[in-house]
Amino acid sequence: MCGGFKRCKRGLFIVIMGVLLTALAVGGLSGCGARNGAPRTYGHDGYMGLSNSNPNIPGNPNYFNYNSDVEFMEEKLMELGGIRDARFRVLDPHIYVTIYPDQGLSGDRAAELEALAQSTLQSNMPRYTIHVELGR
Repeated sequence: MCGGFKRCKRGLFIVIMGVLLTALAVGGLSGCGARNGAPRTYGHDGYMGLSNSNPNIPGNPNYFNYNSDVEFMEEKLMELGGIRDARFRVLDPHIYVTIYPDQGLSGDRAAELEALAQSTLQSNMPRYTIHVELGR
């Protein structure tokens, strides 16, 4: 009928591709241009709508939250050494931190640790005002 299996298969493929290309060109399925005369717009986030579809990029204002900030501050304090526990009270834009130094730490060393904790947290969390005090 069409001169062999391969020729029929190739002819069928050409017909199907022609139909698909025609549908894309005429039917507007290509995704280009405007829909109903209105241009496609993005959210006004400076990333062409990317933060609307991916809320966990750092440019998104909802990316930072108090829990992740407190966890980060705990990590920074534990890197200093000499601190057995820390408590945080968040009253945005202020964070009140009570650090509990190790039992064997002298008074002078504890005061140094308090000052070091204050400067470390304030430099790592500039969007807050950090208040550090010693607990016993």
